[in-house]
Parts: sequence; C-alpha cells; structure tokens
Amino acid sequence: MSPDRLRASDTDRARVLRVLREAVGDGRLDLEEFEERSSLVQEARTLGELPAVTADLLPAERQPIRLARQPVLGVFGSAERRGRWVAYPDELAVAFVGRVEVDMREALLMRNHHRMTVTAILGRVEIDVPEGVEVRLTGWSFLGMRTTTARRSELPNPPVLEIGGFSLFGMVRVRSPRRRRLLGWRRGERRRGIGA
Repeated sequence: MSPDRLRASDTDRARVLRVLREAVGDGRLDLEEFEERSSLVQEARTLGELPAVTADLLPAERQPIRLARQPVLGVFGSAERRGRWVAYPDELAVAFVGRVEVDMREALLMRNHHRMTVTAILGRVEIDVPEGVEVRLTGWSFLGMRTTTARRSELPNPPVLEIGGFSLFGMVRVRSPRRRRLLGWRRGERRRGIGA
C-alpha cells in the first residue's frame, strides 16, 4: 500500500497542528487561515492528506509529516532526518566529508525487514533506532568504522534494520536506547547469590 493511503494517527495530526499554531504565533497565518487548515487536519483520515497543509510554512526537511522519497546527503556539510517520515526500502544515506544524522525512532517502516545503504567517505553517519529493532551491519570498511550499540531483540518477530554500504576513512554508528535497569538495583550493588 502506498504510504499516503495509510491511516493517520492522532499523533500525526497533533504534529501538523503544532506547526499551524507556531505559524499563527509568528504571523505567517491569520486566525481565519488557521481555522481553515485546522479543520482540514481534524478531518484528515490518511497520511496523504496532511503534508499539503503545511507545505508553504516550512522547508521540506522540517515538515512534520514527510512522505516523499529522498536520500539524506551530507556533502561538505551536514544533513539530518528526524520526526515522522516514511522509511522506504533501500533508503540511501551518504556522508561525504560531512555529517548525517538519521533518527528512526518515529519513522514509519514500510517493511518489517528494512534495508538501507549507508556510506561514509571522510564523514560520519549516526543512526538512532527505537528499542526492540534488530540491527544487522553488512558492507565493509577501509580505515573506518561501522558499529552498533543495538542488542539482539527479545521480540519473537522483531523489525530488522539491515545496513549495507561502506566506510572509507569514515564512521557509521547505529545507536539504540539503553536498556532500563530493574527497580531496586543500584550501580555497584552486588547481586545476591552470585559471588556473595
């Protein structure tokens, strides 16, 4: 199914309304325009109905809902992708003498097994993934690094992020949230029954 036909959530609508409120606050929209656009947002049933509401208020990379397919390129500079966006199969991220940050914690994955091509040439790519995602690093490095802090998922059928590509004098790092400590445990506290 095309992502623009997927059902929009209350959270998706809230993101768009937040942008409209900010636009009223700084004078880009008057109250009448705000009411018209807010009504469109409240009545929206699919993701495809939301991007047009804020298209003239923010640049493409800062839109609250992004459905367009486009690579993340940090060429002699920096680039980032955050918030609510559609992660298409075979997504591309490249840092060439630059830096790229990709936050997938709120991304909408089109498949349970998601493949990305990530290349770092004299640059750095950092990818944040949500808890429970299994990360598989493939590809190769030459005088560079490709690392992840993600652990094997404990879910029976976890979403998988497979990252190919290469690193040439560059770094690709995938970060996942630290696992929460159990209540009652303190740093340095010895476990009872083990070495006690």
